[in-house]
Amino acid sequence: MDFADPEKLFEPFYDRYVMSLLVVGNIAFDTIARVKFLPGRNEATSIIEIKECFGGCAGNVAVIAKRLGIDSSLCSAVGEDFRGSGYEKRLRELGVDLEHLQYTEEDTARSFMFSDDRGNQQIYYYPGASSKLRYREMDFSRYKLVHFSAGEISVYGEMMRSAKVSGCLVSFDPGQEIFHRDVRREVIPNFENADYIFLNEHEYSYLEEKIGHRYLEDLLSGGTKAVIISMGERGSEVYTRDYHAKVPAIKVKAIRDPTGAGDAHRAGFITGILRGYDVVTSCRIGSVVSHYIIQEVGAQENVPTWEDVMKTYGAVFGDMDRDHPV
Repeated sequence: MDFADPEKLFEPFYDRYVMSLLVVGNIAFDTIARVKFLPGRNEATSIIEIKECFGGCAGNVAVIAKRLGIDSSLCSAVGEDFRGSGYEKRLRELGVDLEHLQYTEEDTARSFMFSDDRGNQQIYYYPGASSKLRYREMDFSRYKLVHFSAGEISVYGEMMRSAKVSGCLVSFDPGQEIFHRDVRREVIPNFENADYIFLNEHEYSYLEEKIGHRYLEDLLSGGTKAVIISMGERGSEVYTRDYHAKVPAIKVKAIRDPTGAGDAHRAGFITGILRGYDVVTSCRIGSVVSHYIIQEVGAQENVPTWEDVMKTYGAVFGDMDRDHPV
């Protein structure tokens, strides 16, 4: 009796379930406050609730993806105040790989978020150590997908090219960098190497305003597989060269804190892609994950397991595996 080669026998299993993700961007200590109202210029408001949390776009995506079963690594610049901190300890306990952390003399980045009861938010960000991230050679072939979040995007170009040469999928979410960078020189060149591009509607409108014409067609005319535009409580839209789909947000009784909703959506989407699902199903997974996050204060609180996601997805969208993995 002939036996099949064990490696070939289990090859489909490995293709779908042995997954790895590298997240590049900022790690930050968050101060999150719920306020009576968001003040205008020269106005003051009162803080109703305040909480110190772990955050940063890269940290949020890596933590949530890890919780969803994805083998995750972080590449970020942090200060010496991060070493031995509760945040570092939590990442190690979760099993997030910290091999690519760069320690600098600057303090670790800090974010100050102020939200009202309607889900509106103002953010003040101190980049600190995150602005000191430098390109260092690494073996990108170890990763199936490299996600670039908000951070020191001036070094992203070379990293993205190296990741693509190594055969990685690349996703890019410039986030707040859109608003305080030279868009044409620092942001747009990075789109050229991204398979998946994430923007919220405000970022996309700002991008169109700066470019001077409808830019979506340009993004999809190259190698980009999909552009995902988030619209808060109105859900998200997925654009590919072949189709456009709307994905609804999942309603919750009350939004306790919108912090990290976008990062949660990215983590959910990436998890779907790495598990072999198409972009629309992956975007729905993103909606499921973000709906958990906004029900608690903090971007890394109330993170669901993959089993939680499947259960909620089934209740809202139907059988996830009905939309067969690609």
